Amino acid sequence: MIIKEIRIRNFRSYYGDNNRFEFSDGLSIIVGDNGDGKTTFFEAIQWLLNTMSDKASIEAISEMRKSQMEIGDEDVVSVSMVFDHDGEKSVEKTFAFSKTANGFSLGKVQYIGYESDGIQRVNVNGKNLIERCYDAFIQRYSMFKGESELNVFDNKTSLKELVDKFSDIRKFDDLVELTELLEDKSNTAYNRELTSDRKVAKQAKELGYRITALSNEISQIKFEIREKEKALEIFSKKLEDLEQNQEASERYQDIKKRLRSLEEKRTRLIAQIQGIDYNHSLLDRMWILCAFMPILQEFKKKTSAFSKEKRRLEKEFDRERAKQIGKLEAIKEIQGALINGATELPWYLPNQETMEEMINDHICKVCGRPAEEGSDAYNFMVHKLEEYKRHAEAKAKAESQKKELEEQSPFSDSYVEELHNISISLSGSREAEIAEIPLIIKDRQELVARLQGDQKELDRKIQDIKDEKARLLISQNASEQELDADFGNIKGLFEQKERAITRKAQLENDLKFKESQYSDLKKEQDALDPENSQAVVLKEVHRTLEEIYKAFLQAKKENLSRFLSELEEKANQYLVRLSAEDFHGEIRLVQTAEDSTEIKLFSSNGTLITRPSGSQKTVMYISVLFAISDFTSEKREEDYPLIFDAATSSFGDSKEKDFYNIINKLQKQCIIVTKDFLDRGVLNMSEIEQLTCTVYRIKKAENFDATNMATVRTLIEKIK
Repeated sequence: MIIKEIRIRNFRSYYGDNNRFEFSDGLSIIVGDNGDGKTTFFEAIQWLLNTMSDKASIEAISEMRKSQMEIGDEDVVSVSMVFDHDGEKSVEKTFAFSKTANGFSLGKVQYIGYESDGIQRVNVNGKNLIERCYDAFIQRYSMFKGESELNVFDNKTSLKELVDKFSDIRKFDDLVELTELLEDKSNTAYNRELTSDRKVAKQAKELGYRITALSNEISQIKFEIREKEKALEIFSKKLEDLEQNQEASERYQDIKKRLRSLEEKRTRLIAQIQGIDYNHSLLDRMWILCAFMPILQEFKKKTSAFSKEKRRLEKEFDRERAKQIGKLEAIKEIQGALINGATELPWYLPNQETMEEMINDHICKVCGRPAEEGSDAYNFMVHKLEEYKRHAEAKAKAESQKKELEEQSPFSDSYVEELHNISISLSGSREAEIAEIPLIIKDRQELVARLQGDQKELDRKIQDIKDEKARLLISQNASEQELDADFGNIKGLFEQKERAITRKAQLENDLKFKESQYSDLKKEQDALDPENSQAVVLKEVHRTLEEIYKAFLQAKKENLSRFLSELEEKANQYLVRLSAEDFHGEIRLVQTAEDSTEIKLFSSNGTLITRPSGSQKTVMYISVLFAISDFTSEKREEDYPLIFDAATSSFGDSKEKDFYNIINKLQKQCIIVTKDFLDRGVLNMSEIEQLTCTVYRIKKAENFDATNMATVRTLIEKIK
């Protein structure tokens, strides 16, 4: 089957009737950005091929077309396909719709089919045509929406369906079932004849009981083994899932540890910064004096100048005072000098009392001569008394002047001394303490600035780690609790798996022992020599049917193994071709306990690759799908296209071109819808030109309203 054309009319964003794709028998790529209509194209094909749903849906109708319709207007939604399948055929799925006063009226879904009878084009049942040429089984292995759908063996029935379709195993199933039934009946009949034979009845009954009991034990052991195998598969699957998240869980634990360490460090740092509250602490330490040192120096300079000037003025004053005192002494000396140069007696001799006594007594008591009043002697004594009083008064006045001169000072207060004392008190250790305050502030400011810088860097690192944690959670689609649980559960699962392995090994040993006992008992039973001839005949019949049953059972296993081996071989051939020069490993189809199959990727040295990259898994799954397609061609003598929507989103830019060109050379029709080859909505034409396949570009028509679906329309452009 080769799809030649797809037409879409009024299906969602594909407005109108001018939406046509033509496909070659190789690779066709439809390039579109998010919201351009890629998924709608894929779902349009799904809607066409889905014969199980015949109900028209208003959601399928183009919003743009609905917005243009008036009451009474009619139109249709349709998706049609032209394809080659033993000649050219076409099929269309469609329904009519009309605008009413209450909304829209929907018609019945119809399937319209055409095919050539060799002469002319004839109308056929469209639904039957789809089911005949592109049945649900084929669709299951040909249409994939996203990378997650590529693993065809996620469904446990997939292997059986494939085997049933492409091998003769169903025949063996029937034969195994038949021979098992016949062997059981022949065994029952044989045992019945033995237990009724007179010669061996007793032995036969005893052996029968033992064989039955042993058979039940063997069946129970086999059941337990199967349960352990299932458990091991579950444990292995869980561990595989967890191990896929193990790195993430370990990274998450490391992130938590680093984050906790940095946040604790940040807390300590903030406490340290707060402890260096220099504004508050230095306020108590005369921080205001930080700017006082120049003032202090000027103050000391001025107090020194004041002191020096005071000393100068005091010295000058003392000098003047000395001069004044000297003048008084000189006057005194002058006043005491006689005419002849002789020195006078002191003025205080005789004293005032003696002089007054001599005047009153009119006698000189110094020389003893009388001194009458009015006499020269008397007048001399009166004059002497007056002179004494004058001298006494002068002396008192001189003493007073001298005292006044001596007590007189140019600085009556001690302000200069006080200023000088303040200057001295602020010098020395006090001055050093004040001078140290700016240094302390500077040091603390620099320390705080450095610590704040450290805090800023810590905040940046903390935010980086938080961003790393967010990216990890997003990439794993898991919560923090889930990653914590994964980290804690993996150890428990390992222990459970080991216990299951140990128990399974014990059961297998028990099974071997029991089967050996069973074989010995059967030999004893076969060695019995009954008299009844019927028993002899049934013995041979039972033995023959038992061998036939074993042969068919073994053939069934070999047939399945051969099929998987061939599928695996074909898949690896495609894996090599699709991987180009990249590491690709080896695909292995691993059977499970429930006869299902898992696709695994191994290194050539036998190591399971537990965490293949997204592109490795995509190529691995596509390789298996190509191999299945080959089986379809070989066994059913028909081919079918492979249609992928966003299956290669995990590919890097360097891999896209090579991958698509390789697929184009495989002689298989592939239609891939992708946003590859787009850079911010612009086609990378240099990459496109290197492709050897058909390329379409789909995109939204310009000038649409981002809030109104009725303005969105997908346009189609064939690039090459």
